Amino acid sequence: MTDYDCPLCSNGYEERTDLRIHLEVNHRKSTIVSQLVEATTDSAVGTDDPVLEGDRPAPTL
Repeated sequence: MTDYDCPLCSNGYEERTDLRIHLEVNHRKSTIVSQLVEATTDSAVGTDDPVLEGDRPAPTL
């Protein structure tokens, strides 16, 4: 029995550490972030924030 399932590909792992390693090795950070943003903005109000739609501007030095 698996206690931890990958939310991106549904692979199952018995240990949380194994799931973490799987996420770090097999999924790109941009994919994970995209899934997180998509999941959290589906029910959010006012998602037309330009920062969420594109890259943040670089700070001036």
